[in-house]
Amino acid sequence: MPSLVAFNRQWNIGSDDFVFPEITEALVRISWVAFGVSVFVFHFPLACSTHNLTLQFLGLLVINVITIFLAILTAVISARGTIMDSEPRRLVPRLLYIRLPIFIAEIALTILATVHAFRSTNGGEGCDFATIARVTIVLEWFLIVTAVVGLFIVFHLTENDVEDGATIAQRSWSRRMRIFKIGQDTSMRAALDDLATLISSFFVDSDLVPSDVVAGLLLAYHSPNNQYPPVKEKENSSRPKWMNLKDAEYFLHHASCVYGWPTYILYNCGLKSIFRLFRKLQCCGRMRCAQGQSMVVEDNCCYCNTAAVVLANEARNIDLQFMSFRNRLYEVPFAVIADHDRKSIVITIRGSCSLIDLVTDLSLEDELMTVDVDQDATLSQDSEIDRRGEVRVHRGMLRSARCVFDILNKNKILNDLFISNPTYQLVVCGHSLGAGVGSLLTMLLKQEYPSVRCYAFAPPGCVISEFGQDEMEKYVMSVVSGDDIVSRMSFQSLHRLRERVFQELTACQRAKHEILIRGVYQLFFKYPWQDELSGNTFRRRLFPVSYFPGIPRPSSDSPTADLESALLTRRNSYGSANDAAANDPPPSRNPEHNKRLQLYVPGRTVYLSSQDGVTSETWIDPKCLSDVKLSVSVLSDHLPAAVQKLLSSASSSDSEIEPNPDNVEVVVTSQPV
Repeated sequence: MPSLVAFNRQWNIGSDDFVFPEITEALVRISWVAFGVSVFVFHFPLACSTHNLTLQFLGLLVINVITIFLAILTAVISARGTIMDSEPRRLVPRLLYIRLPIFIAEIALTILATVHAFRSTNGGEGCDFATIARVTIVLEWFLIVTAVVGLFIVFHLTENDVEDGATIAQRSWSRRMRIFKIGQDTSMRAALDDLATLISSFFVDSDLVPSDVVAGLLLAYHSPNNQYPPVKEKENSSRPKWMNLKDAEYFLHHASCVYGWPTYILYNCGLKSIFRLFRKLQCCGRMRCAQGQSMVVEDNCCYCNTAAVVLANEARNIDLQFMSFRNRLYEVPFAVIADHDRKSIVITIRGSCSLIDLVTDLSLEDELMTVDVDQDATLSQDSEIDRRGEVRVHRGMLRSARCVFDILNKNKILNDLFISNPTYQLVVCGHSLGAGVGSLLTMLLKQEYPSVRCYAFAPPGCVISEFGQDEMEKYVMSVVSGDDIVSRMSFQSLHRLRERVFQELTACQRAKHEILIRGVYQLFFKYPWQDELSGNTFRRRLFPVSYFPGIPRPSSDSPTADLESALLTRRNSYGSANDAAANDPPPSRNPEHNKRLQLYVPGRTVYLSSQDGVTSETWIDPKCLSDVKLSVSVLSDHLPAAVQKLLSSASSSDSEIEPNPDNVEVVVTSQPV
């Protein structure tokens, strides 16, 4: 299997992962040797009185020359074979055994050279050898420290004789989570343990190291056999008038502002904006909004986040009523704003911006992810929500929503606002994690505020089960942009991606370093064989036709058009060895995950995409987002700026708002019933 086995340990690195590190080390050591030789040539150390330092310096030069040779040899052997076939690389552990005593001798000799170099003088007039040697020894220490840090990164505490793959994976990920448990309470430690168990389930019986996963993702991304659920318009997609792109674009501003001062600085780069933010800070003071005083909970001592929210909304007629920046497990920051321009009471919830938020996001285990709605004190009173069957939701998001709900009730925030603004509309909005929490908070609020509306921007793809969607679609509008990975992320989609990666790695007949180089190159540059037919012999040599599996070599009488057609139809295939197998759905090596309940994006979902500068909107079934789509924009499409750009482009071209089924807008007061 890919993991390196050496010194009776199974390491977090493969035997084919030494190509780039060893080449880099060889180049760095060659530079060190060149610098050391120049010291001997130009500073004549034999004429100085520092003879002990001279001998030790010569010893370090010899050790570095030997290490350079071993590093190059290790890189050559490590480049052999395929990812899943480690037999051609069986000599790599032996080379490591040889390098260990040499490395220990290098450390000992460096310590002696350090002592003599920093104790001795220059050794006479015109002799600067000791001074130059100190610089060289500092560089030597840099090499040693780098090697030691790399050793700790790839070190594995699990012994090789442990046969249970689940135990190995769980111990490994639990150990990696220890650093995040420092200073955390009991509930956070338990959540991290559960998260480690969940992550380890993706690596059971696979024995894949991190670089294998990266190579597999590149293979899956460039595979010509990628098949994703088509984005189709949902039948009977009629919707209320308030579900339109212009209103969604307006409330996205509130969802972005709640991120605080980092987002303000990001969107307002410049000394003037920073100066305005500093002027607004109140160290150890109380932050006041434009027309009164707002309640702020657990902002920093200078009220940086609150100041950023105030500045970001200077052009709007708003009042800040309540802001909570308390960030604990299942406690997300949020703000309550009275927007007088839109006559709305806005509850905006922050998305993932900390380790605690990520723990809430990634808690995908069934016991943590879902909870029976009938067990919820508020939702159990709703006779409509589960009329089709059991409704299950993301457990961490529901807990966060219930926390926000309790804070609102405890402080009577909404009641006070509706007393002074009785005709205002209640709106909930959020981005990412805030979108998921906001959609579930809407289901809690709808009992008392039946016309509550929710705009969920880039929500996670694992919020609510299918049986809860009918009721959720009345109150929640979700906006998904491009290839956003978060909106496609669920327990099932991640497992299917895992199986695709493993299938690609098993079928691949290329070395890992070749996959990484060519895969990364193709991510950012145009395909090098596009100019092959125009006489570019250099690229033809770099990427020969044999590089593409399954494409026959052209004969002397074969037309050029046939070769062009083959290259265009197979242009992404640089790793898969068996197309027939790739066309089949990946077999699940862990069928238990198929028994888990599938969760989806909440509410009515509008999908925004841009092609050739034209932005299109499609109201889709959330099942279209059931698989992770690999592309270079899976992360950038999730950012608020990307959603804002697509919303602005789509809303500007969308001049008509589709009415509801009866062409009548039903207006219901937002006051408590």
